[in-house]
Amino acid sequence: MTQTRAHAAAPVLHDTAVPGGECPEVASLVAPYLRIIGSALPPVEAERFFVQALDAHEEERRRADALQLGFSAYLSDGLGESWGGSLAHTSAWEAMQAIRQLVRRAPRADLGAYLRLGLRLVRELGTAAPGRAPVPVGA
Repeated sequence: MTQTRAHAAAPVLHDTAVPGGECPEVASLVAPYLRIIGSALPPVEAERFFVQALDAHEEERRRADALQLGFSAYLSDGLGESWGGSLAHTSAWEAMQAIRQLVRRAPRADLGAYLRLGLRLVRELGTAAPGRAPVPVGA
């Protein structure tokens, strides 16, 4: 099945969690990465990933005027040592980094809003999506 850009962005563009439609170009680019995270990870793990990403974002914002390690370090710490041992983890991690880079380049975009949207989507779709076992790196 082929998706058009408008179809790929539909879940985000008209969503109230995205700040007032102020960055539709960012929303259309972020939507596929949100779906990558949701499809790469089992629902419970995807939810945990978005919760930890929100925590990392808040920690980074809280320390904005101080010396800090940054979002990726806070996210890695929150996920723990067991994170990163599968291709699904790598896929989700890289998708999150892409989301963050896109949002950082759009001054009006709000990373927290996109993370809350991703969390809501995995919670809503989690019960309908079958779980999948992570494929270990090197398998």
